[in-house]
Amino acid sequence: MFCNLPAYILIDNLTQVKYLSVITAFQEDLKKGLTTLFEGYGQALYGFSRGQWHLDEDEGYDVLYKTLEIVGKVITRYEFSSENHFTNWLFKIHKNNILQFLRAKKRKEKLTVPVDFGKWENEVHEMEDAGFDLQEFKSVIERLSSLNPYESTTSHNHLMLSLQKGLQQLSETERELLLLRMNNYSYDEIAKMLEIENNQLKVKFNRAKAKLEKLTLSILKDTYNETV
Repeated sequence: MFCNLPAYILIDNLTQVKYLSVITAFQEDLKKGLTTLFEGYGQALYGFSRGQWHLDEDEGYDVLYKTLEIVGKVITRYEFSSENHFTNWLFKIHKNNILQFLRAKKRKEKLTVPVDFGKWENEVHEMEDAGFDLQEFKSVIERLSSLNPYESTTSHNHLMLSLQKGLQQLSETERELLLLRMNNYSYDEIAKMLEIENNQLKVKFNRAKAKLEKLTLSILKDTYNETV
C-alpha cells in the first residue's frame, strides 16, 4: 500500500532513524551504518523501486542492496544540511541505480533500439534543424541499413558504441525519457516517474529520439572516416 506514496511521505511515515543517526552510525562502523540506513530508509527505497518503477521483488532488493553498497562507500565524503537534503541525495543515487539496472536488463535480453534508417531520415528531417544535411550520411545509412541488430559484427559494434556515445551527449531527462519509452512505459507513467508534466512529453520524446539519431549518424560518419 505504501508503494504509490511520494518518497518524502514514505520517509516521514516509515523511518524512526533520522539522517544524523545514519551518519553517526557510519562514522562508528560500516556494518552499523548499513544496518541503520536499511532500517531507516530501506522500506521506502524498496517501495520506490516497486511502486514507481515496477521492478519485481527480487529486482527491487537487488537495486536496494546496490544503493546501500554505494552509500556506504561515499557517505562520509558529504555534508548534509537537513533531512530533505539527505533524502534528495539518497533517492538520486537509488534512481540512478534503477536506471542502470534497466539498461543492463535491456542489454541482457538483447533488446536494442530498432534500426530503421529510412525512418531515421524522416524523423531527423521533421524534428531537427533544416540545416542538417542528410545526404552527407547517405553512405553511412546504406552501409548499415541491412544490419541485423542481434548479429555481433564490426558494423554492429560500431553502431552500438555510437548509440552509447550519443546517449551520453543527451541531457539526463532526455536519456531517461528514451530509456523508459524503450521499456514500453506510457507517457503518463513516465511523467509520474520523472516527476514532470505530461504536457508535450510525446513531442519531447520525438525530439530526443531525433537528436540521438542525428548524433549517432555523426559519430558513425567520423568513425568510418577514421577506419578507412
